[in-house]
Formats: sequence, C-alpha cells, structure tokens
Amino acid sequence: MFGSSKDNKNSNSTPSNSSSMSGGGGVNTIDVQTSITGDLKAGGDIRIDGTLNGNLVCEAKLIIGPKGRIEGDVTCRNATIEGTFKGNLTVRDSLTIQATAKVEGDVKAAKMAVLSGGQVSATCSVPYSGSKGAGNNPLKDKKGATV
Repeated sequence: MFGSSKDNKNSNSTPSNSSSMSGGGGVNTIDVQTSITGDLKAGGDIRIDGTLNGNLVCEAKLIIGPKGRIEGDVTCRNATIEGTFKGNLTVRDSLTIQATAKVEGDVKAAKMAVLSGGQVSATCSVPYSGSKGAGNNPLKDKKGATV
C-alpha cells in the first residue's frame, strides 16, 4: 500500500532514470527573488530567473528567463536567453536570443539565432569551435573580430 517497498522502489527508479538521461543533475532553478554573487558550476541544465553576478560553467543548457539577469562570464553547451546578459558568453553548440533579450559583451557560439526584437550589442564569433578552430576561419581578422 502507501508505505510498501514496491511503491518506494518504483518511485525511486523513475527520477534517477530521467535525470541520468538528461545528463545528470536535472534542472537547477534560480528563482526570480534570488540574487547570487559568486561563481556557479552546474552539471545539468540551469534556469536563471533571478540575478547572478559572477561566472557560470554549465555542462548542459542555460536558460535566462525574461526577468533573469547574468553579469559575468558563462560557458555552456546550449543557451536560450530571454532576459539580460552582460559579459563573455561561450556556447559550444546552439545559442538562441529571444525577442525579449538584451545581450552585451563577447559572444562565441557554434550556432546562433536572434529572434526579431532581440537586442545584441556584442562582438560575435559564429561559428565558433573553440580555440583550435578560431584562427582558421577566413572571415575573422587577427583579433578574432568578424569582418
């Protein structure tokens, strides 16, 4: 019944299977009323609806919600920005800048999409494949700026 070991076994196996399928760690959320000063490292997805003043390393997907704000350096696999970002952003795969986003700084991404209305005041390097491939792109000048 309610406290049987069969029920506990089934309820415990489902979450661990789903989190291991998503890269481990599940989704971390920084609430709209939360402000963090300092550096973070996330093994799974992270959603920022509050404020982060610091650096972030995310092994999976970063989502900055419409009221979210990050000021610092970020490295992640994928990112969707709906809020405000200021700093250096390196995305190993896909970056989506939504219509409500404001992005300032230096952006490097393998792929990038900017939706109508999204504000970008940044130096952008797309496609970016890391330090090994950056010097081989014929559309870059010696300092890495797009020409």
